[in-house]
Amino acid sequence: MKVCNTHTTIGGKISIATTILGVCVILVGLVVDMPRGNIAWANNATTSVTVLNTPPQWNSAYGDAQEAVGSSTTTPTNVLQAVNWIANAYDSSGDNYYLLICKTSGAPTPVDSGAPECNGGAGNRWARSAATASNATSTAATTTTEGSGSQFLAEFNDWYAFICDNASVTASCQPTYKTGSGTTSSPFVVNHRPTFSLYGNNTPVNPAGTIEWYATTTDSDTYEGTATDTVKLFVCKLADFTGTACGAVDGHGLLVALGGQQAVNSSYTINNVAPTILAASVSLLDTDLTGPLTLTGIAAETPGFSVRYTISDQNSCETTTAGSEIIFGLTNVYRSGVTGAFCDQSDHYNANNCYPGAAATTSIAWGVSCTASSTSCTGPDDSDVIWDCTFPLWYVADATDGTGGPATDPTYWNENWLASVQAADDDFSTSSLVEASSGNDLTSFLAYSVSTTTIAYGGLQPGNDTGTVGDTTLDRTDVLASGNVGLDETLYGEDMCPGFPAPCSGLPGDTIFVANQRYASSSISYASAVSLLANPGATFLINIPKSTTTLTQSTKTTHWGIAVPGAITVSGDYLGQNTILGVTSDRTYW
Repeated sequence: MKVCNTHTTIGGKISIATTILGVCVILVGLVVDMPRGNIAWANNATTSVTVLNTPPQWNSAYGDAQEAVGSSTTTPTNVLQAVNWIANAYDSSGDNYYLLICKTSGAPTPVDSGAPECNGGAGNRWARSAATASNATSTAATTTTEGSGSQFLAEFNDWYAFICDNASVTASCQPTYKTGSGTTSSPFVVNHRPTFSLYGNNTPVNPAGTIEWYATTTDSDTYEGTATDTVKLFVCKLADFTGTACGAVDGHGLLVALGGQQAVNSSYTINNVAPTILAASVSLLDTDLTGPLTLTGIAAETPGFSVRYTISDQNSCETTTAGSEIIFGLTNVYRSGVTGAFCDQSDHYNANNCYPGAAATTSIAWGVSCTASSTSCTGPDDSDVIWDCTFPLWYVADATDGTGGPATDPTYWNENWLASVQAADDDFSTSSLVEASSGNDLTSFLAYSVSTTTIAYGGLQPGNDTGTVGDTTLDRTDVLASGNVGLDETLYGEDMCPGFPAPCSGLPGDTIFVANQRYASSSISYASAVSLLANPGATFLINIPKSTTTLTQSTKTTHWGIAVPGAITVSGDYLGQNTILGVTSDRTYW
C-alpha cells in the first residue's frame, strides 16, 4: 500500500491512502402542459375624483397621546427637568405630522408645509414635536423652569394633545384632542425645591453600625394632600448630588434644596471590612460563554474557559483615589466528586479532575489569569465588581455528560464541574473560599490519532499469506486516545489492485478482495485473525483506555495480515485503502 498524509481527527475517521470517488447525478426533466384559457374582451369607462387633504388620525393601537413618563402627584416632574409626551398617528396622504401639546382645548392652527400652533399663539403651547413620518412615534418635550417669571409656578398644569399634518396645500389638524390616561394623563405635576438649614451625624460608629444624619428642612408643596410634602435627606460622599442620587431633597428626589447647608461637609469614619462573594454569582463558563464545557485541543490544552463571579465590598469597589478596592482574585476548578476541600492546594493539581489556582504560581504553571471587569464597578457608591478568571483545560479532563444509560456514557456521568473563588481587597482583607451554587458539565471529547498512514505487507507469492499478522512494524497501526474517552475502532477497507485508486476490475486474476486482509489485537496466525469487511465494516473492541496524563497518550496496536489468492495472474504493486474510525468504547474499559 502507498503512503498517505497523516491525519488527526475529532470524532471523525482516518483513511489509509487516498480515495477518489466519482459522483454521478441523473437529472430527470419534467414537462407540464398548461391548458390555455379563453379571453373575453369588454369596453370599460374610467371614473375619477379628487380627495382633498384629510387630517392625520390617532393610532389607538399605540395608546393615543401620553406623557412618556407619568408626571403625577406620586411621580411629579422636578423643576429644571423635562416633561415628555409621545403619540403615534398616521396620515392617509403619507404627510409628516406634528404632535402639539397646548394649554387650551381650542382648535389649533395648521400651517401649510410648516409646524402648527396652539389656539391663542405660542404662549398657549407647552411643547411641539419635530415633523414625524406617518405611523411613526413622535415625541414632544418641554423643560420646567423656576423663578418669579416661570410658567411652571403652578403645581398642576393641564395639557391637550393635537396632531396636525404639514401638507403643502390645506394642511389640517385632527379636531379630536387627547389628554392621556391613568398616571400618564393631564395634568402634569411640577415639584418645587425644599429649603435646607441644618444637619449633622452621630459618628463615629463601629463597623456594621448605623450612622444617623439629621437635618432641618421645609417644603411648600402639598402633593400628599393638606400636609407639607415629605422631604428626603441624601448624604453623599462628594458634592455630586444629581437630583435622584445624593443633599437634601423632597420625597420626589428634586435636585438640590435651597438654604445654606446644601453640600456642606460633615465627615465620618468607617473601618475596613473583608469582601464577600455570593455562591449564586459564581458561573463556570465555556469558551463561548454558553452551554457545557467543550474541549477542542487534540492531545493538548483547550484555552479560554472562564469563571465569572461578583465580589462585594461594603467599603466600595473603588478606593478614595479611584483605584480598585479589590486587588486579588483566585479560582479553583474541579470535578464535583473531588470536592473543593481536595482541590485548593498546588499539590492537588491533576489534569484529569483538579485545577487549583495555587498551581498557577508553581512549576506546574497552570495558565489561569484573574482580572476585574473594567466597567462593572461604576464608582465609589458601587460595592460590586465582576471578576473573570480565564484558564485552559487539558484533553484528559474527565467528562461528566450523559445519563449513565448508554455504556459509552462517561464514568462520571452523575457529576459535574464546579468552581470555588476567593478575593482580597487593597488592605489584604480576604473573603472566604466560596463554591458555586451550581456547576457545568464537561462534554465527552472523542479525539484520536493514528501512528502511521501506511500498511506495507511486503512481497508474497500468489497462494501465500503473511503467516502471522503484524509481525513487523510496517504492518501495524497504533491508535492513540487524544481526547477524554476510551476508544474502540470501526475498521473497513477496499479491494486492492494495481490501478488503484481507479476501481478494481473485480476479476480474480488482478484483484485481492478486501476479505483477504485480516486484523487482530496481537501477533497471531493469519488463520486466527478477523477478516476485514467493506464499508461500513465492523467494530473492533480493542479497548484503548482513556488517557490520564498530559505527556503520554493511551494507545493500542492493531496487527494486520494478508493472503494473496492463488488465482492472481497479474504481478506488480497492489494498492488499496483501509479506514480506521475511532469510536467511544464501553466505560468499563476506560
